[in-house]
Amino acid sequence: MKTAVWVFLLAATVLRIAWLWDQPVSPDEAYQILCAHRLAPAYLDGPGGTASLLALAAPAGLDPLFSARVLWPVLGLLASVALWGLVKNLYGAAAADLSALAVNLLPGFNLASVAVSPTMPALALVASGLLFARQAWLGARVRWIFAGLAFGGAVFFRYEAVLVPVGLLVAVLASPKRRASADLAGAAWSLAAVALALWAPMRWNAVLEWVPIAGGTLRTALEFEWLGFPAVALADGTNWFGAAVLLVGMVFLVSDAQAHNRSRFVLSASGPLAIWWFYEALRGTAVPFAALAATVLVVGFLCERALEAGGRRFLLPAGLVGAIASVWTVAAANQTRGDWKEIAETFRAAARDLPAGEGDSFFIVEDPEAAAVIGAYFGEGQNTFYPPVFVPESPGFANQFALWPSYADFIETAAAPDEFFKEQKGVNPFIGRHALFLGRDLPQTIEGAFAEVTPLRTLRSGGREWTIYLCLDYQTLPL
Repeated sequence: MKTAVWVFLLAATVLRIAWLWDQPVSPDEAYQILCAHRLAPAYLDGPGGTASLLALAAPAGLDPLFSARVLWPVLGLLASVALWGLVKNLYGAAAADLSALAVNLLPGFNLASVAVSPTMPALALVASGLLFARQAWLGARVRWIFAGLAFGGAVFFRYEAVLVPVGLLVAVLASPKRRASADLAGAAWSLAAVALALWAPMRWNAVLEWVPIAGGTLRTALEFEWLGFPAVALADGTNWFGAAVLLVGMVFLVSDAQAHNRSRFVLSASGPLAIWWFYEALRGTAVPFAALAATVLVVGFLCERALEAGGRRFLLPAGLVGAIASVWTVAAANQTRGDWKEIAETFRAAARDLPAGEGDSFFIVEDPEAAAVIGAYFGEGQNTFYPPVFVPESPGFANQFALWPSYADFIETAAAPDEFFKEQKGVNPFIGRHALFLGRDLPQTIEGAFAEVTPLRTLRSGGREWTIYLCLDYQTLPL
């Protein structure tokens, strides 16, 4: 890698860290930090890799938020280096240098490098796995072991990462030469490693009777929302610029794959991801990892074609467009951070006015995102049994808070049941306490659970109106 490319990548990493350092907490950061305090093999929105990664900082005494602000830009650097190695192996050093610069101008890549989500760690692992797989493809068969481990790690962040080793196995099976070599065993091992990595998340889903991934059943997979494309699909993880790069690149890649083995390798890895992104886009669903992973793989091929065709004069305009699109995408995606901070600070100020009750007061927020952000501003403290902020009790199963302890739960106790509820052997430690509720509307579950509920103050932020309610004397009764 040329020195200038290294300087660019390191400078981009430092700028991302510096930009993140002064940013307010985002909903994604807050949610993942809550999950890091409550580790599980999987969550309602995917596997448990992201929370586990943040939790690794705890034994070292580091704040998970500090780790998030530093780690994700560094993961962007690692992904860039792995992609550089892959493109160099495929197309040479010149195309690799150019592609390392190009992917860092993609809006989706920049967004994933500053947003705490499973997209960037999964991408870094997929790029590393493909680099090992390509080396194994060229004769270093032992590299299949490392490829399988990398792919297994990737699916612990995003389920759809399994499409990459599946595509490689199909490519091996489609080639008589590959079928008769150790590549077949290597590709099979990659899928076996993925299956091992998926065992714990799938067992977690099975215990919950597959409710968390019910959206992926055969019945719902056929429910299309045509009007959702492209507005929803392009709003998360990519944009018009990134989508154009992916679609144009796939057309040229499919054509070139008929004549060149290296393009067939790239197509086998990026093709399933691109198909999955387009299919989900038609349903109005955003899949940022699939879109970004397919795009960055296509970028290396496009850089090689541009150099080969003498299209250097178009590189600067394309780079400028990409840079502008990246800045706009990151700014648009993070403009609500300040809104959440304002809401959290107003809510915290209102908490100081709570009257004394039978025990410590507690806090309920209508929106799970807002509950996570406000919880991050209040801090976890030493008590991680209860989340710092609750969502209203509900029979539904719509978010991760439904699996965490709630203020409505009864705790087992050895005390004798009272004379009215002899069947009830638990106690609710929140009875008699006061609370604050933040929401756009007042649900019946809040109004009926407290002796008195009165509006305290109204605030407007981000085009939304919220009301803080003072809720006195929690009165839930045993069932």
